[in-house]
Amino acid sequence: MKNIVKNILLLTVLVLAVGACDTFDVSNDNPDVALSIENNPELLLTNIQRNAINNMVGSAWSEGNLMAQYGARIVFTEFDLFNWGDQSGTWNSFYLSLRDARELRSIAQIKSHNSYEAVSLIMQAWIGQILTDMWGDVPFSQAAAATADEPIYTPAYDSQEEIYTQLLDYLDQANSLLGASYLPNIKGDIVFNGDLAKWRKFANSLRLRVAMRLSKVQPATAQAEISKIVANATQYPVMTSNDDNAVLKYLAARPNAHPITEESTYRSGSYNEYRISETVEGVLRSFNDPRLEFWADPTANSVAAGTPEISGMKNGIVDGPAYIYKGGDAFLSKFNSDYFFFSSNSNEARLMQYSEVAFIMAEAAFRGWISADAGQWYNEGVSAAITYWGIELPAGYLTAPESAYNNTLDRIMQQKYLALFYTDFQGFIEYRRTGFPSTIQPGPDAFYSTYPSRFEYPSKEEALNASNRQAAISRQGPDEITTKVWWEK
Repeated sequence: MKNIVKNILLLTVLVLAVGACDTFDVSNDNPDVALSIENNPELLLTNIQRNAINNMVGSAWSEGNLMAQYGARIVFTEFDLFNWGDQSGTWNSFYLSLRDARELRSIAQIKSHNSYEAVSLIMQAWIGQILTDMWGDVPFSQAAAATADEPIYTPAYDSQEEIYTQLLDYLDQANSLLGASYLPNIKGDIVFNGDLAKWRKFANSLRLRVAMRLSKVQPATAQAEISKIVANATQYPVMTSNDDNAVLKYLAARPNAHPITEESTYRSGSYNEYRISETVEGVLRSFNDPRLEFWADPTANSVAAGTPEISGMKNGIVDGPAYIYKGGDAFLSKFNSDYFFFSSNSNEARLMQYSEVAFIMAEAAFRGWISADAGQWYNEGVSAAITYWGIELPAGYLTAPESAYNNTLDRIMQQKYLALFYTDFQGFIEYRRTGFPSTIQPGPDAFYSTYPSRFEYPSKEEALNASNRQAAISRQGPDEITTKVWWEK
């Protein structure tokens, strides 16, 4: 009985003590976690870069390399036969990154932080151009623009012409923002480590890429944009060496390892389903180019015989015959094992390199758009593209008949094709623009005799955004992979 009374008294004291307190100053907030993304935009920037770039690296390996015929499959060859599906994974991932990039810009504008706003605009332009180049007309101006007060459930599809105008405007704005006399520093930048001068060079170099993509459909605009940049290097700085390359340098361990490597637990069996393509092998051999031995390993059979040699795989062969082509697996060259096991620049994600800038300049000079020596810019591009891989430029390469500049667009574009190796979808996109290298052709078992141009829209768009999707199809043409996009027409 005494124990019961004591317990009642104790409970009464506790209740009175609690009632006497006005508030509890207790927080469940984790002191090691940012509470507001508005105060930590660096976290958003890192997320944008990591997700968008990793997505593109994976797509470059499994799709982009096949589409440009840098690689070919020996098994599960459906994609190499042009069964491309709708690539909704890449579509979804890019739109998520575009949403985050636009949120970063909103935060930057509220905080009057020009540096983050400029970087956001550049990332939006990089993502937006790949989206429109691979699908054509897509949601852009209204994409990820919804707010709680003004939701947008069915964003309009902008025409590709409108998107390209916006891309040039975004990059112009970014250049102006980064040209200010005072720029606040940024954090969380895993591409340039906060170097805003390099971001500005990337903006204007990307603007050259955007402008040159208009060479067939709006040559006057392309010429004007490129000429403006070339005429005022101070106002519009561009990349001038490989030190300015826009690349993400991966590390040797998770979670920051290259997605297509052993370090990221990518399966060796999946890696070995790919071989270097006969197409890129042929281009490299035509130049007697040292990158062939760097990009590809000798066949297992030739190594065993003591006579190492490289032998590529033909694109577009149906399963079964593909696996026994040239005698089978042991008679075909895999990609260099450095791509699967961590090694310096082999495991970089390449957004854009100086060599591409040089080849754009060479083409502009060839077309008479700028007052410059096309051959000199060609030599710059070749030298930068080869030495990027840590390979010494062979003596006489730039003067040998098979590899010297020969006053043709073909020669410029074949070298540019090599420079764009394993760079998202750029090799394929440039082939569509120029038709070079002409040796890119549908394989013997391909589903189409015409080389495709684009991805089909994701099937969910037909269910969720049908009227806007249909408007795009009415402008662009049937939702088929062989329908050309605006700048191809």
